[in-house]
Amino acid sequence: MSVSKIQKCRECESTSLKWQAVNTNRGGVAEGRLRTHEVTCVFVLGCDDCSETLLTVSADKIAEQLSQAKP
Repeated sequence: MSVSKIQKCRECESTSLKWQAVNTNRGGVAEGRLRTHEVTCVFVLGCDDCSETLLTVSADKIAEQLSQAKP
């Protein structure tokens, strides 16, 4: 699977990178009034050393690539 070819941070050149899943509000609706279609999941690649965000990918894109991956 090749979601990202990023091997090191562009700011501090650290190789300590981690993926995190984050739910985000797509519609700008106030908290407490959200509906499920207004929330989306994204995966964020960040640097553990300087907290730089290196890449953001939608969960749909990740699922698509996992579905196409060969065993």
